[in-house]
Amino acid sequence: MGVKITASGLNELHKKMQKLINGVNGEISKKATGRGAAIIRDEAVKGAYKAPAPYRIYNKNSTGGKTATVVQPGHVARSIIMKRLPPSERLGMTSKHIVTVSNSKEIPKGARQIATFVEYGINMSQAHPFMRNAYDSKKGESRKEAAKVLIQGVNKQWKK
Repeated sequence: MGVKITASGLNELHKKMQKLINGVNGEISKKATGRGAAIIRDEAVKGAYKAPAPYRIYNKNSTGGKTATVVQPGHVARSIIMKRLPPSERLGMTSKHIVTVSNSKEIPKGARQIATFVEYGINMSQAHPFMRNAYDSKKGESRKEAAKVLIQGVNKQWKK
């Protein structure tokens, strides 16, 4: 994979380079990081621990008492998402996606806390890590796919 660049004249080269920079800073980088994050997200969903049966979680309610909510198996896997960070959180990067567990995908809320318990084995006899394993096993494939999308985008933008 590579990028082939041809131009005649400095003005034409300057215009093409400016279009290329704008393209990379826009859609191209967003697609590349998104494609890489999707690979890791899919692997995390596959590897997420699934409880053998429905279980209860207890939360405090507004009156100070406790409420019990029944959680169906697979709640954590269904709450794994990829998220594009806003510019204020990217620290100079053009695009950055993260894979995380959302609290708001379905009722009951709290999948992020449950995922932490499962990942690190808090209040469990054994930990069932899935996020770190997904990253470790798919980071090479994720980088290759992101680079492939980036190079294709640059070639396509250059030809415009």
